[in-house]
Amino acid sequence: MSHVITAIGHSVLGATENGAISEVLKSSPVVVSSFKLLSRDKATDFFVDIHANTDIVELRNKLKTAVPNVDLILQENTDFRKEKGLIVFDMDSTLIQQEVIEMIAAQANVEDKVAEITTRAMNGELDFKQSLSERVALLKGIHSQTLWDDLKPQLSFTPGVRELCKFMKSKGCKLAVCSGGFLPLAEYVKEELGLDYAFANLLKTEIVGDVEILSGETIGDIVDGERKRDLLVRLAAENGVDLRNTVAVGDGANDLLMMEKSGFGVAWNAKPTVQLKAPACLNSKSLKDVLYMFGYSDIDIN
Repeated sequence: MSHVITAIGHSVLGATENGAISEVLKSSPVVVSSFKLLSRDKATDFFVDIHANTDIVELRNKLKTAVPNVDLILQENTDFRKEKGLIVFDMDSTLIQQEVIEMIAAQANVEDKVAEITTRAMNGELDFKQSLSERVALLKGIHSQTLWDDLKPQLSFTPGVRELCKFMKSKGCKLAVCSGGFLPLAEYVKEELGLDYAFANLLKTEIVGDVEILSGETIGDIVDGERKRDLLVRLAAENGVDLRNTVAVGDGANDLLMMEKSGFGVAWNAKPTVQLKAPACLNSKSLKDVLYMFGYSDIDIN
């Protein structure tokens, strides 16, 4: 069966790295038909025919050993690779570089407690709904009237994300953020990046005296891993997009279900346990590098 292995360097992908990959492939039960330079010193496609008895896990491990600072993405070489109709993104630590709930928690000096729960949840050690409830409870009493407007200027968008979104929108692709974070900032990120949809959680507020504060609870359905998966399926159906033409991008355990359901799942600088389970991993410095996974070159992008 015809496959393509995309090599993306964390910092550099030069002749040494490409040569090491070629040597591993030559000594494996695969036939290299051709290769294509997608980006000088950054990304290369190796087009291969894989024998039916090839141990894919063993092949991947050999490649990782030969080039440890390079991501290697194996996928079938079909039209679905480029023809993407829907991309669903996680928000915190994916589209933006922070965990918003930790930013809020810093105002109540409970950032360390919240961060510890967040880490365990993103590693899959805790049920997401339970972990969110525990973290939100720690936010009780924080003044909320100007909370979201105060946080917006503090958000740092992930390098390359604006270029990625702009390029895929130009291809007619629908874009969504499905976040276990909070809707006011998901809507802000949606507007900043030109996304089509935003889904996230709502924090309940209450008035104490004449001050609006967080109550320590959420309102409505929680956007957890199952809901992210279901939203991806729903959005694909609403837009007439085959699931094979969908992509899911995230960093946490609560993103795995939508990665597995989508046609192509990408773990972006993800937690270690997530990297072991994700369909594909990207650990570079720019989210724009996802475009190399789709088979686009710098000539196409720029």
